[in-house]
Amino acid sequence: MRVQILGGFLGAGKTSVARSLAAELRKAGDRVAIITNDQGQSIVDTELCRDDAEHIFEIGGGCFCCRYPELESALLAARTAGATVAIAEAVGSCTDLVATVLEPLGSRCGTAFVIEPLAVVVDPWRVTATATASLGGDIDFLFQKQIEEADVVLLSRADLQPPDITSHIRRWNLTAPILSVSGRSGAGIMAWWSAHSEHRSSLFSIDYDRYAKAESLLGWCNARVRLSSPAGLDPRDTVARFLQNMASEPVAHVKVTGIHPAGNYGGAITRRDGDVELHGTVTDRAPELRWLVNARVALSPEDLERSVRQAVIGVAGVASVFWEELDCFSPARPEPTYRYATRCKSDDNASCCAAFYQREDVRRLLGDSYHPGGTDLTMRMMRAAHLGPNLAVLDVACGTGESLRAIANEWDIRGIGIDSAPCVSSDSRIETKPGDAHRLPCDGESVDVVLCECALSTFADQRLALREMYRVLRPGGFLAVSDMVVGSGVPDSLREWVHSGTCLERAMSSAAYRQMMCDAGFVIADEWDASDGLTELLNRIKRNLIGWITASASQTVSAPLPFDVREARTTLKEAAKAVADGSIRYGAFIGRKPA
Repeated sequence: MRVQILGGFLGAGKTSVARSLAAELRKAGDRVAIITNDQGQSIVDTELCRDDAEHIFEIGGGCFCCRYPELESALLAARTAGATVAIAEAVGSCTDLVATVLEPLGSRCGTAFVIEPLAVVVDPWRVTATATASLGGDIDFLFQKQIEEADVVLLSRADLQPPDITSHIRRWNLTAPILSVSGRSGAGIMAWWSAHSEHRSSLFSIDYDRYAKAESLLGWCNARVRLSSPAGLDPRDTVARFLQNMASEPVAHVKVTGIHPAGNYGGAITRRDGDVELHGTVTDRAPELRWLVNARVALSPEDLERSVRQAVIGVAGVASVFWEELDCFSPARPEPTYRYATRCKSDDNASCCAAFYQREDVRRLLGDSYHPGGTDLTMRMMRAAHLGPNLAVLDVACGTGESLRAIANEWDIRGIGIDSAPCVSSDSRIETKPGDAHRLPCDGESVDVVLCECALSTFADQRLALREMYRVLRPGGFLAVSDMVVGSGVPDSLREWVHSGTCLERAMSSAAYRQMMCDAGFVIADEWDASDGLTELLNRIKRNLIGWITASASQTVSAPLPFDVREARTTLKEAAKAVADGSIRYGAFIGRKPA
């Protein structure tokens, strides 16, 4: 299932773009799911999209990054229900979506979903209007950050002859494709969808204190209100006057949808003193109007509630007003479930962990060996796998090829290394190939031993990867796996570090590894605890960290430290404690394919 995440500021036109894309895709035969998102619980967009997709999901009470498990569950449910495309529209005050949404989805559900480039919808008038600055400098910072992280920038409302803002966009994003689209007319929608842009932005740094402050400056109001008059009320006129009453405020976005026997109707304004946009064709007067109102305005919740009440009273006249819901608040500080520090830029990557280990600071701290136990553990596993001369060894996620070189120096073998990151071997006995653990570029029953060190836990679909290893092994061949082992879970003190791309994020218990290997067809031949190698690795990192700090202080190295030293020391201390008390361990598992 293809998954398109839409970002962009409040009032940018994301919902119109989502609805237009859904309509075009359904014409082409796709089954579409739309997922709406809001800081509150009553979402206008959900009502607007009811007829636009086969499946509608609503995630309220926080942004996608903070409600990530619900987003993942909704996407999996959509896929199970038969959707071929899912369009997920993020909260308009949200940014940092690549690190907190796209990368976790790609890492955790990579074989279930094809994650499309992040499309950020931008209202051209918002860029140029002085109303943007009047919302506050921190809100302007948030708006610019959304554009900065875009893989593709979609300039909305192309049918209204918007101003040319390319130079402004390039101030914040130098490389992303810039495309013009119209949610109302559909112009440019399929051209964007069919473009298959290869551009991927780099993960950026963002000050979460300033991000939280920007969100807190916006008041949010979700309301359900009923207007009743025996003389009847004009739906479109009443909505238009309500929005005109709100237009004098520092508006980010105010939108209304109404339910009428003849159909839905509504309208929106997207900036202070902006034009009122009406939708729907309902014109018949009705004795009762029922509205769902979402208002995002740079006011305190108290002032926003007062403004919304006065705007409704101002159009009610002799009509009675009944508030069924009136919830005004400021968003809480964003606390993402996951936040990845690296980005995979190829669908062929088996794991985002590969990018993590290519980082200069990581390589400097780990030294020559990237996995606990080093080549000593590798050799022990090869002996347990009954390795002998003239056999073929496949190393899945081989990294720099260090393990294969060590094995080839001990036994006269034919080595094959597979990794998502290109690796070139100068040893004629070792062949390296780029590849994905889920689709190994090897013939069936073509190797005698498969080695996978500290990598299985990072694969998006571990069971599929094991089935691939079973496929390429000859009958009677052995699988040697070493990996991080956790019991009841990773300690809270290490969770932020775990979600930065390390192999601990999806590590399992020993029993879970054994069961998964058995489910793939292997018979467990041996198993042991190798946590002494983990202790040695932590001590090595500590020594290298001290050396780097000393060299940096004496200015014998020019590269600045890319991390907080105190935070690094604390993390190492907590990790050592977790290893000592058994919360985190390292295990080796030998499986055999029945002859």
